[in-house]
Parts: sequence; C-alpha cells; structure tokens
Amino acid sequence: DRDVGRKAQWEACRRMAKLGSIAISVRSAVNKTKGDANAWVDAYTDQDGWHRIDQAQRHLEVWLNNPELDADVDEKALGVARRVYEDTIQLMAEGFSSALGKAGWTISKSLHQTRIFGEVVTERPKPVAYFLVDAMRFEMGVELARRLPKTSEVSVKHAVCALPSITPIGMAALQPGASSSFNVIEQGGKLGARIGDAFLPDLPARKKLAAARIPKLVDITLDDLLNRQPSRLAKAIDGAQVVMVRSQEIDHAGEAGFTSLSPKVMDAVIDNIAGAIRRLAAAGIEHVVISADHGHLLFEIGRAHV
Repeated sequence: DRDVGRKAQWEACRRMAKLGSIAISVRSAVNKTKGDANAWVDAYTDQDGWHRIDQAQRHLEVWLNNPELDADVDEKALGVARRVYEDTIQLMAEGFSSALGKAGWTISKSLHQTRIFGEVVTERPKPVAYFLVDAMRFEMGVELARRLPKTSEVSVKHAVCALPSITPIGMAALQPGASSSFNVIEQGGKLGARIGDAFLPDLPARKKLAAARIPKLVDITLDDLLNRQPSRLAKAIDGAQVVMVRSQEIDHAGEAGFTSLSPKVMDAVIDNIAGAIRRLAAAGIEHVVISADHGHLLFEIGRAHV
C-alpha cells in the first residue's frame, strides 16, 4: 500500500489478468458465432460486447508506459496476455471477414458512414459541433461517453465505414453530400472519393468541399480549440451553424511508429475531446456529434505498428 512502484506492478498484473479473462470469454463467443455480418457487428458493439477486449488491451498498454512503473513487468506473463489477445482478434477478424464476404461486403442493418452528416449532423439543432477524429476506435467512443458529465444526454451508436478503410476515403465519407453521391475512384495517380463533381484525395480538397456546402462553417483543429482563450474561442465560433473540429493525433502517432506513445496519445485524445466539449458548451454550443474515419488495431508485428 505504501510503495508506489510496487502498487504500479500489481496494477499491471490486474490489467493483464483482466485482458486475459475478457479475451478467453470473447474467444469462446467468437467460436460459437455462426450468424451473418450483422450478427458479428452486433456482438462487437453491444453494451457488453467484444469491444471490451480492445479496451482492456489499450488500458494495459497505457499502464505499461506509466512512469510509476519503475520495475519491469514479467515478460513471460505479459507475453501470455498479449498472445491470447492477438489470437482472439485473429479469430474475430477471420470470422467477420468471411461473414462480410458472404454478405457482399455490405452490412444492411447498420448506419453507413456516408449517412452520418446527412442523417445525424443536419438533424441536430444549430449550432452543432462536428468532430472528425482520425483513427478513433468504437471502444474509445464508449469510454468517452463515460467521461462526459453525468448531466449530459449522451448516446453511442456504431457506423460502418466506407471501404477501403483508410483516411482519404473515411474522411471523405463524413463530408456533406456523401449520402447522395459517393464513389471511390483513382484520379491523377491518387486514390480518393468523389462527391458530386469534387474529387477528394486529401485534406485541402475536403475542407474546400465542406466550406462550399455548409453555410456559416467554422473549421478548427482540436489542438487549436483547446489552446484558445475562452473569449477568443467564443468570438471565433460566434454565429457558426457548424463547428467542424479535426483531430489527427492518434493516426499520426501510430503511423510515425511511436509504439510506446501511441496508447498514451489515444487516452489523452479521449480526455481532450471531453475537455473540448466542455469548452464548446461554455461558448454556447450544446449539441455535438463525434465520428471517425476508421479504427485500428494496436499491437506490434516485429517493429511495425498496425
């Protein structure tokens, strides 16, 4: 109870045990799942669904980078916990991919990513904040909901991303107009999406489309929002109908190969979004929609980050 380092080691043990326990439970359920692609999605996104395994793995990896953990965690025990996680998500990926292929790569009962702006954002009273968070996983959204004030009215709903599930396609799918016109194409040697007459291979193209289609739009990064003085923030968003908030921290950390930092960045982004929502509420924005372009798996294969 008194040795901080020792307590940190015991906490690491607890998190390894929790990950192993959830993984075994999920693996048993995966082996029994025989339904179509909709059944697999439901099993993952249910309140006590399979997303808990990814959440438990993230919690463990975050803790392993805790500065209070001044002694090494037993590598054999850690290897067992990580292996049972990897084996379970491998089974999950194989089973879901098979079911998805049989369904013609469509999941009929789920909200599609291209409909989020048209059916979710536009239906909210204005002004509304619209967060586009690169690489934010479903389980992170579940945790974010728990970190918001108890007085808030919060709901978590999954959506199925456009394929291929990469940033240029997923971020384009979240733009206005995607529900009525969305095609994945190659143009000028670049892969991107077309909405109407606009080709969207990158951020500048997406920002141009959003500015043209959303009246009184304010576009701001999560970092800029958090670092502005309250009075300056209120002035910047005054009169806006939609405040589009962009976050790329998670994806940047993963793609840059910051293996030890990535879990901490993920955890920090959850808190930062919660803080940004509070700041926006203080500035008069009461309605918020948070979405992502794609999710990801967080583990090492050799020296690669997935």
